[in-house]
Amino acid sequence: MHLLRLINALDRSQFRPLVAVAQRGGSYEAALADDVPIYGLNPAGVSSSSLRMVRAIAPLRDLIQAQRPDVVCAALDHANLAAIAACRGLSYRPKLLVCAQNSPLSQYHRPWHPLDRAMRSLLAHQLAGADGLIALSQGVAAEFASLMQPPQPPIHVIYNIGLDERVTAGAIAPLATSDLPLPRPLIVACGRLCDQKGFTYLLDALARVRRTVPAHLWIVGEGPLRPALERQIRRLGLEGAVRLLGFRPNPYQLMAAADVFALSSVYEGFGNVVAEALACGTPVVATDCPHGPAEILENGEAGLLVPPRDGAALAVGILRLLHEPNLRERLVARGRVRSQQFRADAIAAQYAALFRQVLT
Repeated sequence: MHLLRLINALDRSQFRPLVAVAQRGGSYEAALADDVPIYGLNPAGVSSSSLRMVRAIAPLRDLIQAQRPDVVCAALDHANLAAIAACRGLSYRPKLLVCAQNSPLSQYHRPWHPLDRAMRSLLAHQLAGADGLIALSQGVAAEFASLMQPPQPPIHVIYNIGLDERVTAGAIAPLATSDLPLPRPLIVACGRLCDQKGFTYLLDALARVRRTVPAHLWIVGEGPLRPALERQIRRLGLEGAVRLLGFRPNPYQLMAAADVFALSSVYEGFGNVVAEALACGTPVVATDCPHGPAEILENGEAGLLVPPRDGAALAVGILRLLHEPNLRERLVARGRVRSQQFRADAIAAQYAALFRQVLT
């Protein structure tokens, strides 16, 4: 989503963007600006993300030689490694920037696991082939600096885009009839249903909150943890209080309608949904996980921070936001101001300045 917003916001008088993806058919492709060509590097049906990236190297190399871009900007670890491999040894060599979108020490934390060991080693040794690394938070920048072997590429911190016209328009869009009437109080969370997002702790927190307040929780997102979360919902007796909504093209109307937005992640690179919730005018409680939420929330000035992996602490934070109207009002006001730092035009200008810098 961040790259889509960035591409749409780039000044067309300075840049002519094109997009290459490992495989066509992504959920957000329809939101890409009409003037941006998009190239699929794999045929449909390649299910493994790692295999898609390996098989994308040769087509990406051919595309770079045909289009001769001035700058190649890749994002996510597997894509970064594929772009480095595709650019290696080219007679025409564009400037290559790679974007670090997650905490490598958290994502590849199992030293005994061969895939985690392999990814750490590849990142440590291969990223030197880039002309620069863009980290989406100070914490992620520090982790990559500690991980990479010399010579290290220059590291630049540019936050993700959290506010564009889709967020603004989406927040005021009328709610679907199927979502009405809204239960009150309503807690909303967004993210892939996977271990990283910590939804098991959020469900535990909801069970604790409901001992005193009849709150409801709606989670926007899909993923492999759905069956386990459904079992936990039944085990905690939360069948009538939790909705797993799956993918929603416009989650912002729900963020704006919520009484509390909750982020329960075990780790992040940034936490786009936190910035989006601030822009929607919703008070936020988030785990102080590595990395991103504390930077977005200004160490607690624009939202509440609680320890990760702690359902009890998350419940306390939610209850504070539900019971303390003065706190809610202060955080909402500060959050709206803070969200302006993540506007699409402001972040796109920082990327544009970096593109010009590496070219000169």
